[in-house]
Formats: sequence, structure tokens, C-alpha cells
Amino acid sequence: MQCTHGFPPTFGFRKDSRKDAAVSGVQAARTLTLDAVQVNAYASRSRAWCGEDVARGILGAMTTYTEAAGRMTPEERRIVASTGVAHGLNHSIDLVYGAVLAVILIEFGTTNAVLGALATVSWLAYAFTAIPAGEMADRLGSQRTVALSIGGAGVAALMAAAAPNVWVLGVALVLIGILGGLYHPAGLSLITRGVRSRARALGVHGAGGNLGTALAPVIAAFIAGAWSWRAAFVVFAVLSIAVSIAAFRSPPDGEATRSDRPRPRLRAQSLLVPLALMFVINACFGFVFRGLTLFLPLHLSQNLGFDVFGFEPVVIGGAAATIALLFGVAGQYAGGELGERFRRERLLVPAAALTVPPLLVMGLWDGWLLLIGASAFVFFNFLAQPTAVAMISDYAAERLQGRMYGLTSLTGFGVGAFAGLGGGVLADRPGVQWVFVMLAGAAVLTVVCAMAINVYVMTRSEPEGISPV
Repeated sequence: MQCTHGFPPTFGFRKDSRKDAAVSGVQAARTLTLDAVQVNAYASRSRAWCGEDVARGILGAMTTYTEAAGRMTPEERRIVASTGVAHGLNHSIDLVYGAVLAVILIEFGTTNAVLGALATVSWLAYAFTAIPAGEMADRLGSQRTVALSIGGAGVAALMAAAAPNVWVLGVALVLIGILGGLYHPAGLSLITRGVRSRARALGVHGAGGNLGTALAPVIAAFIAGAWSWRAAFVVFAVLSIAVSIAAFRSPPDGEATRSDRPRPRLRAQSLLVPLALMFVINACFGFVFRGLTLFLPLHLSQNLGFDVFGFEPVVIGGAAATIALLFGVAGQYAGGELGERFRRERLLVPAAALTVPPLLVMGLWDGWLLLIGASAFVFFNFLAQPTAVAMISDYAAERLQGRMYGLTSLTGFGVGAFAGLGGGVLADRPGVQWVFVMLAGAAVLTVVCAMAINVYVMTRSEPEGISPV
């Protein structure tokens, strides 16, 4: 007699066979990517329907497998480390321009409007490259696309360093946007295809991006002050090209983990609705990210309200913004760990909700409360992101993950490009603090969508026999 209650039909086992129960438990854990909570739930169900001995066999085998799956193989660690470095450099090259903007303005004798327009075009190029990037990742391979993105952006940065006028600089910035925009769909799909502990790996990957976001402007400004703005582009270009060469020389992506990699979590009969909601959430994340990186230094320089060793307010604002952004590194790492321990749909709601109060504090208070609110917001904002990114791979078939991450990058960076326009209008009148009230509205929409996913998925999910779209 077969006892299959609570398991896919192909994982049946004999009621009197503890060995068969153990084998079935391992197969179920691998196929369903179960976490500790789900393992206990399956064991409890099997105890009621199949007997104590069978339940013990299932619990032991499934627990052993899920604990082993949490330890990364050397190949998985290589993927996580290389994409973390590449992610940091991807954001670094993108942010060098903003860090040296004031010096470029003087050298080329142009206007803020012209330089701002060049930045907007570069950001839009970054966003719209995501669709072909997803296709390239699925066809050419994620690792090759990552190498092409990082190396190509490095070459474009060398072109920016050698620009004789603002128009050549503009062409170089557009190329940085186009080539840099290839990264996210390829890098994210490389992780979700090649690493079993997706949320944990995405947390480390995100922490690398946060380090680049926080430190690149400071490093670029220091290099520009010590030498020139052109040297800042050269330094990050050389680093990017070196990482690209190393990526090209590495084994093809997913080679070491392809045979034992589990399928995504399968929870809903129709995953198109949660996928669509995840695109809205990602658009909100992108809008908040661009608004934060663009207006946080200005907000802190104008409203922090205290003096540090007599430095200019703009210097204090930039340093305070860097300190706040470094909290995102801890947030990404913590979010990755939590995403492996708890059901991701349930985790996303409180993680997103915790970003709203700090944004309101940033909009309504100044001084130390402003700095504390900024640090808290950055931590909770990036705490939610590994979970949100991993949920895309939970809902999408493996063969389509490059394209899915292409769409998420398009929505995130495309919508995010307009944060500068909306925030600029608010910053002029009634004031820069109202930019963060606007961002709080986007965060509220994120919470609403996360709650909708919970209602939709949790009421329709069944572990057996469900396939991702």
C-alpha cells in the first residue's frame, strides 16, 4: 500500500518501509525546495496519515537534506563572490559621473540642465537594455553576459575619461548605460540558476552592490580631488576590465550545480498574477532607489543641522549619506538569511512595511532624527530586496529567468529614472524633504502589493503538481 498523502504522487513509499520513506523525503525536499518550517509541516501530516515510523524517516531525511543544501559548494561560492564584486563595480561606474559632476561642469563650461539630461539618457539606456540582456542571458549564457557587461562598461568609462567635450562624454555615458544595463538580468539569473540557497546568495550579491553604491562616490570624489575627474573614470574602468577578464576565464555558469539544483518553489496554480505584482513592487523599489541616491546627500547637507570639524555642508551631507547607505550592506545580508529561513511571501510584507515610518521621519524631521531615519530606512529597504528578487525565480521557469529579470530591471530602472523629475519638482518647491514623503507613498504601494501576493498565493497554493510559468 502506498502512503503518499502530502507528497507528489511520484514520491510514494510503502507504509511499512522507513527506508523508502527516507528516500521519498529527500526527493520531496529537493524538488520542492522546502525550508525548515515546511519540513516540519510535512512530517506532521505524514505522522497523522502514515504512522510514527514513517514520519520519523521523512523528518530525518528531509532535515538532513535541507541542512546540507544550506551549505554552498565551492562552485556556488565562486558564483556568489564573482557576482558580488561585479555588482559593486556595475553600480560604481554608474555613480562616478554624479560624484565628479561639479568638476565637469567647470571644465566644459556647460549647464546643470545639459549634464542632468545626459544622466537621464544614460539611465534610460541602462533600463531599456534589460530586455535584450535577459534574452542574451538565456541564449548566450549568464556568465558570458556578465563579463560582456562589466568589461564593456569599463571600455566606455575609458572613453569618458578621454572625452574632449561634453558631447563625446554624453556618448560615453550612453554606452555605459547600455553595457551596464546588461548586468542585472544576467547576474541575477546566474545566481538563481547556479546556487541552491537563492535568497542567501542574493543577499550577498546585494551587499556587494550596496558597497559599490556607498563607497564609489567617496572614492571617485577623492581621486578627482587628488588628480582629476578623468582619473576617477580610469580607476574604475581598469577594475571593471580586470573582473571581466576573470569572468571570461571561469568555467561556464551552472556547470557544477546543474545536476542537483532543485526547481523553484512551486506554490500557485497560476503565477502570472504574483509575477505581475512583483513587477510593480520592483518598479517601486527602483523609484525609491533612484530617489534616495539622488536626493539623500542634498537633503542631509541642507537639513542635518550640525557642524563637523568645520567642513562644508555638502561634504557633511555626502559623508552622512555614505554612512546611511552602508547600513544597506547589513540589510542585504540579513534579508538573504531571513529569506532562507521563512516563507518569502510572508516575510516581504513586514520587511516592506518597516520602510514607511523611517521615510516619514526623513520627510518631517531634521538633525539627528533625520540621520537615524535615513539609516533605518536604508537597512529595512535593502532587507526586503533579496526576498523580493528570489521570489521572481520562485515563480518563473528556469528557462525564462533571464527574460524575467530583464523585465524586472526594465520596470525598476525605467520607472526609477523618473524619480529625478518628480523629486526635482518637489525639491524646488515646497522643499527637498517632501521628496521622501513621495518615496513613502511608493513604499506604501509596495506593502499593498506584497499583501495582495500573500492573499492570492496562500489561498491557491498546493505543493503537489504545480509548474512555474
